[in-house]
Amino acid sequence: MAGIFIRLRALYQKEGGAFPDPILNLTWPYKIPQAPSAEEIAREFSGKTFADITDPKTRQVVRKAGEQVDGFAQLKDDGSTACGCWIFSGCWSEKGNLMARRDNSDPTGIGNTLNWAFAWPANRRVLYNRASCDPSGKPWDPKRKLVSWSAKDKKWVGADVPDFKVDSAPGEGMNPFIMNPEGVARFFAVDKMADGPFPEHYEPFESPLEANLMHPNNPVAKSCPAARVFKGDLEQFGDAKEFPLVATTYRLTEHFHFWTKHVRLSAILKPEQFVENSEELAREKKIDNGERVKVRSSRGFIKAVAVVTKRIPVLTVGGKKVHTVGIPIHWGFEGVAKNGYITNTLTPFVGDANVNTPEFKSFLVDIEKA
Repeated sequence: MAGIFIRLRALYQKEGGAFPDPILNLTWPYKIPQAPSAEEIAREFSGKTFADITDPKTRQVVRKAGEQVDGFAQLKDDGSTACGCWIFSGCWSEKGNLMARRDNSDPTGIGNTLNWAFAWPANRRVLYNRASCDPSGKPWDPKRKLVSWSAKDKKWVGADVPDFKVDSAPGEGMNPFIMNPEGVARFFAVDKMADGPFPEHYEPFESPLEANLMHPNNPVAKSCPAARVFKGDLEQFGDAKEFPLVATTYRLTEHFHFWTKHVRLSAILKPEQFVENSEELAREKKIDNGERVKVRSSRGFIKAVAVVTKRIPVLTVGGKKVHTVGIPIHWGFEGVAKNGYITNTLTPFVGDANVNTPEFKSFLVDIEKA
C-alpha cells in the first residue's frame, strides 16, 4: 500500500488532477515512507490527540496534544483527535504497547487476566458484563464477581472493565445490553435472519440421523427449510445406509487454503494429502496408520494417506454411534507438494439460508483401503 500511495502521489505532483488534495495532503509521517513499521501503524490506529483533551466534569487536562489516547471515550468529532479504528483505541496508549503485555496474574481467580495483551474494546474481557449483576448492582454470583456498583465510589468497579456507562447508578434504570436499542438481551433475531426469527437446530442435509432430535416426529423439520439447494443437487445427497460416516473439512496450521501447496517450506512440513480417523474406526475398517485409503461420497471420491488418531473421538448421538473422518482441504493437482485430490469433490451443494455459506463441515462418506 505504501509503494502504491507514494507512486500515485508522485503522479499527482507531476501531472495534477481533478481533485488532488486528498492525495497530496494525506498525512504520511512514517520514518521510512516506503515501509511503515507495524509499531507506527499500531500507534496510529490506537489513536492520538492534536489538542489538549480535558475531563468534561473537572476540566482538568487528561491528555496533552500529541499524546496517545487512553481509549475511545477520549475521541472527539471536532478534529482534535484521530483514530484508525475505535474498537482498537487504547491498545497503544502513553503506557506503551498494551498488546505486548504478558502478565497472566488472575487475582480474582475467575480467569480474567486484564494485564495479558489487550482485548477490544477497552480491554474488556466479557461483553455486557453489567448483566452479571441484579438490578441493584449486586453480583448474581458473589464468587464470580465481574463488576458491581460501588455506592462509595459512585461508579461500577470490579475484575473487568465495565461494559456500561461507568457512573450510571442502578437506580437510573439503564439496561445492560447497551448495543441493542431495547437495552435487553435478544432471544431471537428480529428481522435479520431468513430462517428466523427464533434460532433453531437443524441437521445437515446429509446426516446419519433419521430425524432432527429436537423434532423427532416432524420429517419436514430435519434440515433447514430455508436453505438454498439448486435444482438437481437434491438428488445427489447421500444417505447413511450407503455412507455411514460423518466427514468434516478443515485447515492445517502449516498451510493456507490452497495457495501454499506452491510453497516449498509448507510442502516440506505437510507434503502429502491425508485424512484422519479414530483408532476404533481404523480397527473396524482394518486400516493401518500410513496406508492409502479411498474416501467417497455420493458425488465422488478422493484417495489419501490414513492418519489414525486419538484426536477425533467417536460420538454417541441419539443413542447411535457416529464416526467422523477429518479431511484437510489444501491439496490439488498442481504444486510443489505431492499432488492430491480436490477435497470439495466430496462436499454437498447447500447454501445456508442467510449468506449461502456452503455446508462443507458436515456430510456423509464411507472409507476403505485404496
